Amino acid sequence: MSAHERARLRTRLRHVNIAYSALIRNPSQEGRSVRMTALKVERQAILSLLFGEQAERRVQVTRHPGHTVGVLHAVK
Repeated sequence: MSAHERARLRTRLRHVNIAYSALIRNPSQEGRSVRMTALKVERQAILSLLFGEQAERRVQVTRHPGHTVGVLHAVK
């Protein structure tokens, strides 16, 4: 992965983290839980791209048939 791609992924990760924090601070937003779940899945995907297997071992994403988002499960 090039330095440019890595920088782009880190920037996207920052945007995802900012959006997630905004949802936490404002619990009255419509569709909040669905958006939070989608951001968690996106964050994990970015971390997997940046850090490979190290990030995948920490959290697994389970996708359910018919759903566009996954569920995160901590792995110990």
